[in-house]
Amino acid sequence: MNIKFNRHVEEEAIAAKRSAARIAVVIPTLNECRAVGKVMGGVKQVMDGYDCRVLVVDGHSTDGTDKIARDMGATVIYQRGRGYGDALKTGFFHARKRLDAEVIVMMDADLTYAPHDIPRLVAPVLGDEADLVVGNRFAGMQKGAMPFVNRVGNRVLSLVAKLALGLNVYDTQSGMRAFTSELLERMNLVAVGMPLAMEILAEARSVGARIREVPIIYSPRVGETKLNPIKDGGRILGITVRLMFDVRPLLFFGSIGTILGIVGLLLHYITLPIELMNVVFPFLFMIGGILLFWFGFVIVLIKKARRRK
Repeated sequence: MNIKFNRHVEEEAIAAKRSAARIAVVIPTLNECRAVGKVMGGVKQVMDGYDCRVLVVDGHSTDGTDKIARDMGATVIYQRGRGYGDALKTGFFHARKRLDAEVIVMMDADLTYAPHDIPRLVAPVLGDEADLVVGNRFAGMQKGAMPFVNRVGNRVLSLVAKLALGLNVYDTQSGMRAFTSELLERMNLVAVGMPLAMEILAEARSVGARIREVPIIYSPRVGETKLNPIKDGGRILGITVRLMFDVRPLLFFGSIGTILGIVGLLLHYITLPIELMNVVFPFLFMIGGILLFWFGFVIVLIKKARRRK
């Protein structure tokens, strides 16, 4: 499926190529020998003319993935922990501290993401129009690239993120992004698995980063998938709730307070065996709801005061 990209975006990519900013492309790998060579070749071709380094973070592959990447010019390091998020964070740290990268790009090594889309992602960052650019896979989804269950799950997670975190991003689970090294220093990333994608967006929003989305191609992967839709989807929803507590405390506590208030009102109209319970329980629930509203409001004020400092 071909995409007719906006001409302005193409012009941005051409202009950005003249930039002297150092770019690091971080690629986590685990037994990707069938595709990593093609990914490396594509990155080298499209990034010709940029000051670009390719950093492969290998999870101790047993099929020679690391050797292929190294032979093709990548800097290869090995993660100490486990998980997709841990590999990315390891790569981010190395790119910032060891490679002195000003812009960091993340993508996978299974050919789902096309290397030729990298200039479109880095252009708004190099042009100082965005701090974080997310590739929208749904704009260029090729046939068979994403199972129906995964597609529905991604839509649901993006909707939850919009309602709970205020993220106006269509594809919150995209694994192809570009962002400034400076933004990375301002974010507090703790997730070690797939939820890192959501955490990056929430943290970026919480520090006032400029977030932008651009269309990208998404193709069927080469090799076996390591994603468990149900297990990873549950983890992402769980971390979304935690992030809601951090990013939008008033909404978080207000929602719980509203539920408690409604329960209190319902209890008031339910006939209970003991008259005292008919009075005390509704009162306690409604007071608890009001207190939670105020607690969320106080946290918002504290966060605003800290930002001013």
